[in-house]
Amino acid sequence: MTTKACSPACAFFRCGRRALQIRQSTSWCRFANDYCDVKRCAYIQCIRGKLISGNMCGLTVKRLTVDRFRPEDFDVEMKLKGKLAKRLGKDKDIV
Repeated sequence: MTTKACSPACAFFRCGRRALQIRQSTSWCRFANDYCDVKRCAYIQCIRGKLISGNMCGLTVKRLTVDRFRPEDFDVEMKLKGKLAKRLGKDKDIV
């Protein structure tokens, strides 16, 4: 799984302290009065809510989907009696 670190150049990046300033194509933090260090900052936010722990960008992660259950795992036998069996027209087991 390859993830990229969140960066101030991203359109969805926001500073929680509203202290981010772009100076000559570099990101400057007015709160710390230093360059914006995304890996150590506790105030970074993602507008889309995709920030992963360690200040990594969740937009770069591909989702893996795995089928945990197969249809064969859900074999259920039911016996219907009375009005329900008459309505469905079946007097035998339903699988």
